[in-house]
Amino acid sequence: MELMTDEELSSLTLMELQRIRNKRWANSLDDLVQRADEELSRRDPRRNWACTRCDKTAFHEQEIRVSGGFMDSFMGWERNKYHAITCNYCGKREFYSTMMSGAQKSLGIFGS
Repeated sequence: MELMTDEELSSLTLMELQRIRNKRWANSLDDLVQRADEELSRRDPRRNWACTRCDKTAFHEQEIRVSGGFMDSFMGWERNKYHAITCNYCGKREFYSTMMSGAQKSLGIFGS
C-alpha cells in the first residue's frame, strides 16, 4: 500500500481514520497507524475543550449507548455509542459520536 501524505490523512473522515488504526493490514505500517492516531488525538473534542456557554474548561464525560431505530429499540439492541461531555460549571452537555466495532455492537445486543 502506498503511504499517505499528511494532507491526505487530514482529509480523511473520523471513521476512516479509526478504520486505519483498527485494520490488521495497517499493523505492518506502524508509521501510518501512528500518524492516524496523532490525527485522531488532534481531532479529539476533549482536547482544549471549553464550554460554549460559560467558557469554563472543567468537564466530566459519560458514555451513552442508544438503539438505532424502532426494531433495535424494541429488541433492546444498542447499536450507537456517544460520548457526552458535560460542563462542571453550568451543566451544558455536548454529544459526540464514536465508532463501535462489530464486537461492541454484538455485545450491545446482550445488554453489556
